Amino acid sequence: MNKSILVGRLSADPELRKTESGISVCRFTIAVQEDYKNKDGSRDVDFIQCKAWRSTADFVVKYFKKGSRIAVSGKIKSDNYDKNGEKRTFTYVKVDSAEFCGYNKSVDSDIEVDFAAEFDEIVAEETPF
Repeated sequence: MNKSILVGRLSADPELRKTESGISVCRFTIAVQEDYKNKDGSRDVDFIQCKAWRSTADFVVKYFKKGSRIAVSGKIKSDNYDKNGEKRTFTYVKVDSAEFCGYNKSVDSDIEVDFAAEFDEIVAEETPF
């Protein structure tokens, strides 16, 4: 089974691109902090590359930005490419789903904003029953 679940913060704003056929693809990096502290008392951080497609890509770009907390699940994938005649491998998480994860601080202030609650209100307003 190839399944990965990550919770962390975006290290930069997600980048949205479109394929020639108009399909959305979004690349972003999640900073995931270790649960344990190292010798000097700080926690190590892993930066994990992610790629989302179609509506998941549109969702990530619309609701997340640098510093946002995010939870994603997907599969670990590898792509090969040539750079200056040298074969290289790129490993990333192909995101199947992305979700809000707790509170995010507003970029413009120190006020805590609950984006998940705001999203729930939008969905509730659009539900026809």
